[in-house]
Amino acid sequence: MLAIERANQSGQPVVLYKCQLQGILCGMHVEGTASAISAHLRSHDTTGPNSISTICTWGGCSKTLKKGSLTRHLLTHLGIKARCSVCGVVKCRRDLVRAHIKSSELCHSATADNVDGPGGYVFVPLVGPLPMTSDFYDVLTHHSG
Repeated sequence: MLAIERANQSGQPVVLYKCQLQGILCGMHVEGTASAISAHLRSHDTTGPNSISTICTWGGCSKTLKKGSLTRHLLTHLGIKARCSVCGVVKCRRDLVRAHIKSSELCHSATADNVDGPGGYVFVPLVGPLPMTSDFYDVLTHHSG
């Protein structure tokens, strides 16, 4: 399910990032989560064994890394970090915050919350149906895109 559809169903906003993979420009936006980025990478045909080498082409990056690390690497391009819900410590990766939570007596019941990157766009779902008055339709047809 696309992030916008999920947001509309849940009523909760999502933060989206424009895909910057070079080569096949898709023009899509992807939610800043590991699962959403992994799914998006599959649409770019970046599948295969996690152990083979690949080159990151996000925004002109040319770093060589294992395919299995590409999703985590893209999260760094997006500037997405994780924060401990109890003490507020911020780390560059979710697994590092989970390790902090596991090792900290104070934070043992905490969660690792996402910290959105600076280039994201907040999509806020509409509440209720769109008004289809002629004035509103005119705005949609002349100002969209």
